[in-house]
Amino acid sequence: MKCIVIYFSQTGNTEKIARAVHSGVKKAAGECELVKIKDVNPHRLQEYDLVGIGTPVFGYREAPNVRDFIKNMRFVGGKHVFAFATHGTHGEYFASGIAPKLKRRGMVVLGVKDWYGDCFIPGAPDPYPTAGHPDEIDSREAEDFGRKMVDLSKKIYKGHNELIPSLPKAPKVSLKQMLEDAQKVEAARGSVFKHQQTPKKYDPKKCLYPKCHLCMDNCPVDGIDMTVDPPIIAKPCMHCMFCAKICPTGAMDGDFFYDTPSEKTWKSYPEFHLDAIKQAEAEGKFRRLVPEDEIGLNNPYYKTYNKHPWWIIGKGLNG
Repeated sequence: MKCIVIYFSQTGNTEKIARAVHSGVKKAAGECELVKIKDVNPHRLQEYDLVGIGTPVFGYREAPNVRDFIKNMRFVGGKHVFAFATHGTHGEYFASGIAPKLKRRGMVVLGVKDWYGDCFIPGAPDPYPTAGHPDEIDSREAEDFGRKMVDLSKKIYKGHNELIPSLPKAPKVSLKQMLEDAQKVEAARGSVFKHQQTPKKYDPKKCLYPKCHLCMDNCPVDGIDMTVDPPIIAKPCMHCMFCAKICPTGAMDGDFFYDTPSEKTWKSYPEFHLDAIKQAEAEGKFRRLVPEDEIGLNNPYYKTYNKHPWWIIGKGLNG
């Protein structure tokens, strides 16, 4: 049985879970490849019997580059697939969003699972409500999930189609309605509910290119090209602001750190995030590692980590 686990990760949360899932798949199947999404050709997956796809949650769904990858998948009709994700306080729309996309590619969806992970958005609280995740307990769960996906796949390939699970059900409140309701609360409290962030400016005088090309190398959608004049910045853009976080000089939109939609949301409507994990905790879906009174509601990350680069690849926060 030939298997592959494909993943996208920026801060390491999804990579940690992907490695654990891969371990479980490999133990059950005997072999399995673990590959970053940028190193996989979506047109060349026909040789695999079981495909796993991992992503962080961006805007309550799979990351845009992962969404594009799924759209571009070819020759996968009848193949088995599962998906997994890491997210902050709101991950409830992931499963019901990604599963139909995979089914539309003609694949048999065996399962979708998500885990909480720490978030490192400059305007978000430090520590974040989900800080500490994913931990070793999460990793053991992920390894078990990978093993179960292989066991289920083997049985279904042998003809036990009655074991194919139903697609995940969407939450009772649609994503559109949830955001509209949140916007009304924020408007009443004098704030603006926005989530898309794009580099506002680029300062060529601060840029170290061609000595440094971190932004080009790490843009998930290849939306930055410093080799042309004028440079191409954020075309396309998935609004992750990773380019600004990893820029060593602040050439890429330094003002971003001090005026983020995330901070406005946390200041005017903190219960939008906190109530979600309280409910998940009550349902046994969330293990709180940070006591509620220790969440840094008045201490956004950028106040502590306020120098460039804000994030060091392979190491994390710079400070």
